[in-house]
Amino acid sequence: MLIMKKQLGRLAIIAVVTILAFFLARFDSFLYPAPVGQVTAVKQTSQESTTDEFGNQDGQYTQNLTVKLLNRSGQTVKIQNQVMASQTMTTNYDVGDQILLKEYSGSYQIDTIKRDSTLLALVALLVTATIIYVRFKKTSFLLLSVLLNAAVFVVALLVDVHVKSLPVVFWFSLVAVALAALSLYLVLGRSQQAHITLAATVITTALAVFVMWFVLLVTGGIGVHFETMSFVTQVPAPIFYAQTIIGVLGAVMDESADIVAGLFGLHRESPHRPFKDYWQAGLSVGREILGTLTNVLFMIFIAETIPMVILMLRNGNNWSYILDQVMNLGILQTVVSALGIVWAVPVTAGLTAWKLRHQEEEAAK
Repeated sequence: MLIMKKQLGRLAIIAVVTILAFFLARFDSFLYPAPVGQVTAVKQTSQESTTDEFGNQDGQYTQNLTVKLLNRSGQTVKIQNQVMASQTMTTNYDVGDQILLKEYSGSYQIDTIKRDSTLLALVALLVTATIIYVRFKKTSFLLLSVLLNAAVFVVALLVDVHVKSLPVVFWFSLVAVALAALSLYLVLGRSQQAHITLAATVITTALAVFVMWFVLLVTGGIGVHFETMSFVTQVPAPIFYAQTIIGVLGAVMDESADIVAGLFGLHRESPHRPFKDYWQAGLSVGREILGTLTNVLFMIFIAETIPMVILMLRNGNNWSYILDQVMNLGILQTVVSALGIVWAVPVTAGLTAWKLRHQEEEAAK
């Protein structure tokens, strides 16, 4: 009964903090330099249906919105919003929605919906739950690693945007190593586990990306369409390599950390073991998790492509065209990540087994 009351108390704290964060963001319009409005009334007019040559049906209608300007002395303005029923490129607004506006010659147009209340509530939920259910020290370093990684990534992007003739692949390789080192040393500390995990992660990622580069070099990149990358204003191939490096690194680091932790736990139980025991145990741990990790990567890729695949199919495109133009690079990246996940098992097991045996031999001298 006491445990249940304690759990209910924890859940209540999480709920209160989350709700408080949501309402704080609902009243932060004074922080925005751009006009912020709240929809107070909606009137729908002029609805019409459309059907294209493939039988896809959609509808278009106009919303007459009454919007109260929250950071402009409570002024009320009228705005028209054109909406497609499918809402693929447009947004349907309801009473109570807050929106960011743009002002042109005294008139206002919708920029986008204001989402900070939902975002802040989710962040508060994550942070509060982590602090409550995980030890405070570990939580602090975990959150610090996330913030530092985000800062490093933003700086890396800014450098890429503003520096001409930047060697993109080399630059983002350095960034990937920095991200991995920050994550591991802040979460695991400057320990042997962190050193081995970082080494295994870097080696495995380099192997996987090298094999991809070599295969593309030998085949001439036939069938790989880098030009299909969206919104790329640079040479797309180096950007794809950079994207792949960071993607492979994340999956490999997770797996390597689990294997290293398992073998160090085995070492603490019985330190005097031969290399073979550590090696076999590392392979066993790796086999248990590599399947799930590979499937997670594949499901993430599938989830990302579902909207576009459905759109392409409904517009008369066949599967061969979709695989070639929409899913091409995603499949390649998934395969390379899967290679990294598979190779991480022997690389991590071998490095950890060698280090533990070497440590025992040094201690015996």
